[in-house]
Parts: sequence; structure tokens; C-alpha cells
Amino acid sequence: MARIKLTVLSLLVFLVPLVAQAPKDRTPKDKLAKALADFEKLYANTNEHVRRAAVDDIGTLKHKALVPILVACLKDKSQVVREAVVPAMANQTTKPALHALTVELRKAKSDVVRIAILKAFKTTRPPVAKDAVLKLATAKSYPVRLLALDLLGDYSDDDGKIAEALLHHLEDRDAQVRLTVLDALTRLGYRDLIGLAIRLLKKDKDWRVRAVAVQALRRSREKRVIEPLIEAMQREKGRLITDIRDALADITQTTYGPNPELWRRWWERVKGGFKVPTQEEIAKRKAKLAKDLARYGIPKKGTTPFQGIQSKSRRMLFILDISGSMRDKLSLEGGDPKAIKAFRERYGQYETKIDLAREELITTVANLPSYTKFNIFLFHNDVIEWKKHLTRATQGNKNQAIKFLAKLTPKWIEDVVIKQGKGQTNTFAALNKALGLADEPQEKPSKNHTVESDTVFFLSDGMPTVGRIRDPQELLRYVRTVNARAKIVFHTLTFGHGNVALLRPLAEWSGGKYIEIGVN
Repeated sequence: MARIKLTVLSLLVFLVPLVAQAPKDRTPKDKLAKALADFEKLYANTNEHVRRAAVDDIGTLKHKALVPILVACLKDKSQVVREAVVPAMANQTTKPALHALTVELRKAKSDVVRIAILKAFKTTRPPVAKDAVLKLATAKSYPVRLLALDLLGDYSDDDGKIAEALLHHLEDRDAQVRLTVLDALTRLGYRDLIGLAIRLLKKDKDWRVRAVAVQALRRSREKRVIEPLIEAMQREKGRLITDIRDALADITQTTYGPNPELWRRWWERVKGGFKVPTQEEIAKRKAKLAKDLARYGIPKKGTTPFQGIQSKSRRMLFILDISGSMRDKLSLEGGDPKAIKAFRERYGQYETKIDLAREELITTVANLPSYTKFNIFLFHNDVIEWKKHLTRATQGNKNQAIKFLAKLTPKWIEDVVIKQGKGQTNTFAALNKALGLADEPQEKPSKNHTVESDTVFFLSDGMPTVGRIRDPQELLRYVRTVNARAKIVFHTLTFGHGNVALLRPLAEWSGGKYIEIGVN
């Protein structure tokens, strides 16, 4: 606190010359002076949420004078306060402020400071910081090095120094480093990316690195990647077969599912004269298909939970919302009679959301192949794990899981959840546990971070109401940051449209499917 006060007072004393020397800073002198005075008062408060509000307030301003204050706030004892610093730093987009942050990055000896500034630069990507980031790509600190390597992929590389620095780390023993480097090289537009991705797809031992290689080849949309992808499909097992299928379907606009032999026979027949469809050709095909579907009354895809999402994954996690609203009745009133009839034919005469979700998940578990490993999480205010780890889908284990699910009735939620005051929705806790982390946010990379599941089916009917992160956009940003290392595919399912802003991006960013369970 004393350091913050001293910093603010010194800035107020020297505010006039600071402003005179930095005409490109956007905050007027009088507004900045008032903001600093208000900040000093609020930040003296013992309540962490008041101090958080103080950081949020000055974070909306843009001025290099704020940089030392924000750096000092990283020493606050409260994580709630510290979490506000990175967004505030990311809002410093003026050249003087970015220069000041770069100076702080160069001189910082604390990992906390370096990590915060690197995260902020992930948003702003200031050219002035490029050399400082390059230097940190060889830092001894693992999280600093990993964040710097990731950030390098967002810069331009006119002199080739970035690609050289990234390639140096491609043989690292840690899989997170390798997948971060390949991700960065993909964004960078590395000239030999295809050859590199093909080599890693063949030889890398970590499935996450191979998954990134598949995505790199998919993004290339070049004919020469088709054969290596088909060969990889013949070698792989589990979820990567689905990834490769999606890549092949996207590049070729042809569908042979997850069957490598069908793809092989097709490719031998057409490869001589095959041309990858252009985006314009794809758009025309999709428009024609939509028109044909409308003409013949064929229903749109995406109305079937769990079984309607095809996955070859052998490591699945099912996460089911059991908050109080899952007792609600299904909203079928006022819908089109034909659509309601089709809904009833598909799902049966279920009255409530939990009834439908329970029965669909039981059916899915009952039909899991024996070679699959799976687990189930339930969540309300807290997370309930069926097992501590993924469990092989033997008949005995499936029977246990089915009995575990069978108890989930509206009355059970009333008796066990509501009466204990746990009827709210802690989406953060469920997603964080799926990512293999503890209850607190863990954006800082750690060595050998692994996740058990590679595919998550996540069903929830509402937005977060409790938990460490409740804001949907902040939660999406957090999951996207952590999942850059975990590489989980999230398939998301919901009743209605209430949480589309959260669940649709979560699915789309991770390569999964988003489904709304309803009659429309």
C-alpha cells in the first residue's frame, strides 16, 4: 500500500512535465490527475473488491503514467485485485504507454511482472516490444519462456529471427513447448510449415502436438497435405481420427467419415485431376444445399444431444449441470405442432430438462465401446466427480455410472441441491477441473501439465451465477488461454438460447459442436 501511495504522489507532483513530454497519451491532464487522486483513496481500502474497482477504473484510461502503478498493483496480496491488472495493461495502447510497458518488461526480474506484461502484449502486440519478447524466449523461467514463444507467433518476421528462435525450441522434451512453437509458427506463416507439420504428425509422441499439426495442415488447404492426412488416419486411434476426418472434409469438401480405407480408395481414384475447392466454390455449394434442404423440408442438423455428435475419442468426459433450473419443465408450449411431435418422437415424453439430459446420457454411457475411457462430472455450486480418473467402459463400470446417473431426478435436485443452498451454476469450477486444474484460475503455464480427457461433452442450461470467474467473456478468454495447452475439444449442449454467448464460442474455438436442444 505504501509503495502504491508513494508512486501515485510522485506522479501527481510531476504530472505536468509528464503530460508535456507525452502529447500522444490520450488522457487529458485534468482527468488523469482526478483519476489518480480517486485511485489513491479507493486503493487504501481494506476490501479487495474496492481495490479491484480502483484498478478497473484507472485501467480504462490510457497514459504511460499509469504503468508503474499497475506494475505495483501486481504485488497486491489479493488475487482478485491482481486479476484486474492484465486487462488494464492491455488497454494501454498509446505508443508512450507501450514503450513504458516494454521498459518494465526489460528490467523486470519478477516472473509475476513479466508474465502480466506478456499477457497484456498478447492483446496489443506492440512492435516496440519485439526484441524484448525474443530475448525472453530463452528465459530460464518456464512460464515466461512459454508465454514469450506463444507471443512471437503474433508478430511479423521480416528478418527471419522469430522463426529461427521458434525452431530452436521444436526439439524440446516438454510437449507444451513443442505444441506452442508449432501453433506460433502456424500463425506466423512459416514458409515450410507444411513439411514441418507432416513430420511432426508422423513422429511426435504427444497427441496434442499431432493435433496441432493436423490443424496446421487443415489451414493450409493445399492438395499435397491430403495424402499425409489419410496416412495419419490409418495410424491414429481415438479423437485424432475425428480431427483428421474434419480436416480432410474441409479441404476436399468430400465426406468419407472416419474410414481411412474409403478415403484411400477415393484418393487413388481422383488425385490425378483433383483441385482443392476455393472458398467461393464452397460458399456456392453450401447455399445450394441450404436451398435444397428448405425445399424438401429436411430438418437442420444439430438437435440431438450426445449421440448426435460423432466422435472417435477414446477418452471422454461428460459434464452435466444439476443446478436448480435443471428441474424446470421443457418449454414446448407455443411451438409448431409438427416440430413438437418430432421432438417427442426423438426424446420421448420427458417433462423436465434433467429428465431428458439424464436419459440421453444414460443411453450414451450404455453404448460406449469397451475400449473407451470415460468419466462424469456433475456441477452446481461445486463439482461432483463420479470417479477421480477416467475409467474404462467395462460393463461393470458402465452399470455403476448408470446407477450414479439414475438418481438425478427433479426431486433429487430439490432434496440434495436446493435444500443445501447449492442450486447455482459454477461453470468455471466445472471447466477448470476438466482442464486438469485446481479450483483457482491457473493461467500460468506449468511443466508437464496433462489432461486425462481429450473430448468433453458439456451440458448446461444457463450462464454462470457463482464461481471465481462469472463473466462469460472473461471465462471464455481464460478457457481459451489454458486450452491452448490442453487441446481439449468441447462439445456444448444447452436448452434454448440463454447461454449461447458462452457455449457456442467455447465449442467453435475448440473444434467442437454446439447444439441447442429444442423444437426449433
